[in-house]
Amino acid sequence: MATQVKTEPTAPTVQNGKTQSQVTYVGTLVGESTSQEFRLAINHESIREQDIIAVDAEFRSPDKEEKEKVRIWAKVKSIERINPLFPTEAGHELAATQTSPFDTVLSLSREMVTAVCQVLGAEPIEGGKQGKLSQLRYPAQPASSAYRPSDSDIQRVLLGDLQTKERRMIDLATLANRPNVNVAVDGHSIVTRHLAILAMTGAGKSVTSRRIIEELAKKKYPIVIFDPHGDYTGLADVDELKDKVKRYYAEFSVFDEDSEAVAKIVSTLGYELTGAMLNLFGDVFEAAKSFYEIYDENETSRKEQEHWLSEKSGNRYGIKPDLWLIAHLAKAAALSVREGGEQLQNLENWGWTQIAKYNGKDRASLEGIAKRTYSAAKVIQRMQETNRKVAKQAQPLPKDRTELVKCGQISVISLAGYTSDFQATIYSLIADDIFNKKVQNDLKPPVLFVLEEAHNFVPSSAHTSAESRSITTTKQIAQEGRKFNIGLVLISQRPSRLDETTLAMCNSYIIMRMINPADQQFVRKVIESLGEDDAKLLPDLDVGEAILSGQFVNFPVLVKIKPPKSQGEREERDAFEVLEEAKKEQEQETQKSKAKRR
Repeated sequence: MATQVKTEPTAPTVQNGKTQSQVTYVGTLVGESTSQEFRLAINHESIREQDIIAVDAEFRSPDKEEKEKVRIWAKVKSIERINPLFPTEAGHELAATQTSPFDTVLSLSREMVTAVCQVLGAEPIEGGKQGKLSQLRYPAQPASSAYRPSDSDIQRVLLGDLQTKERRMIDLATLANRPNVNVAVDGHSIVTRHLAILAMTGAGKSVTSRRIIEELAKKKYPIVIFDPHGDYTGLADVDELKDKVKRYYAEFSVFDEDSEAVAKIVSTLGYELTGAMLNLFGDVFEAAKSFYEIYDENETSRKEQEHWLSEKSGNRYGIKPDLWLIAHLAKAAALSVREGGEQLQNLENWGWTQIAKYNGKDRASLEGIAKRTYSAAKVIQRMQETNRKVAKQAQPLPKDRTELVKCGQISVISLAGYTSDFQATIYSLIADDIFNKKVQNDLKPPVLFVLEEAHNFVPSSAHTSAESRSITTTKQIAQEGRKFNIGLVLISQRPSRLDETTLAMCNSYIIMRMINPADQQFVRKVIESLGEDDAKLLPDLDVGEAILSGQFVNFPVLVKIKPPKSQGEREERDAFEVLEEAKKEQEQETQKSKAKRR
């Protein structure tokens, strides 16, 4: 049996030298009470849904004589409001006669407001309150009083064990209903057990992730961001981060990769290489690599190589370590196989040792390789131009991928301008390389991968070889990353398109406004820590509001994300403000043109 402990919240309390806000009576327990839930007859407008409240009680342990004083913590799930003296029939009658209820003798003031509360846990009132809640095993007594705890008490319970581990705290948000209460989360859970940030477009996903990145940067945690739209270029504009952010555009020498990876890129961006072409592609790749190395190192042969390749393939733009060289050389080789003699000898001298053995079928395969590689090279060139514009003051990806992972460094890899397939290809190549370096212990610092638009990197089902490789890479990191200090942050506006297994391996979640029913249902299915009542809130959340759930918080809680200092490339502006600026620029240009004509 439980006995209510009378609370007298008549004056502020003092803890750690600071005056805390008063606790306030909010209601009385009524009806059935269980160890998981109770109902509360509440004082009119004293609390809101998602508020955190407390009930003090006494319980006698079966094996002890004395009673233990405990504080039961609960969250308001829903609030019901009815007037028993204003029946439904009366409302219909008033509506039919268009009569105001205030012109009648009906009572409009005798309302009954009831809150349904979810029990979060309990803690002893006396003896070192550390915020660690234990499971309640016996229900609170009906007629007990509930109250709003002080800001400091709520913050203490939100932190729990984290308040003794300050180096792991990430200052992320405030309580949605109590802005004075800061909400910090466990950074260790983010970087080792993976985090998913899920929301519809415009709800604040990128803003939230930048807030987390900025907080982790204060702790010098190494971060590698795969940025499809330029949402993270603004990190480099923050004064405290200027020396920490390295921006890269995704342009790299094909000869830094192996022939198999380059063949996959050609198949992804052009069209699929046939089996016969794949069998020869390795030879073409190695020949092109050797051709370039001789060109790069031997000045005496450069003019001869340039002239020969120009005659055979029509190349007029010099020799560079890119897909164009592979395409030109494949075209030149096909012509040389047909002509034979001295032409083949030139290729042998430049490193193509097997060229003399090729027959008519091989020549056809070489022509096919050339066409497909030309097609892929054109796509890459166009995408690289867009990528460089978005990446702004960026540098090419380093040959040594470990350069991306350094303590205190944020590496932003711009993928803007590239197709989703090529974005997935670049990501899987880089992530695989870093993962392997960590497994082989060739890379010491830990690392956190941030995947913006994660449904493009790890979709629910693979439709291309690029997506298949990307899913495999991400699953491996999700499953084994913890052992090698590799973490993941998945950010998506379409969670129902995410691979379910990978999402389920995330142990912490930030869930923001979500209207799509398929996404809501998927999130509810995959995220075990998200309750049914919390899920119902998703369509009605404001911009910047989020439900935090999982291992990085003590219990699911509704918060308002604190703004980051950085700006994204796609921060939404007033469309008509942009229009006015464009009109002014156009008018200025017109005036300049008129002045020149005069």
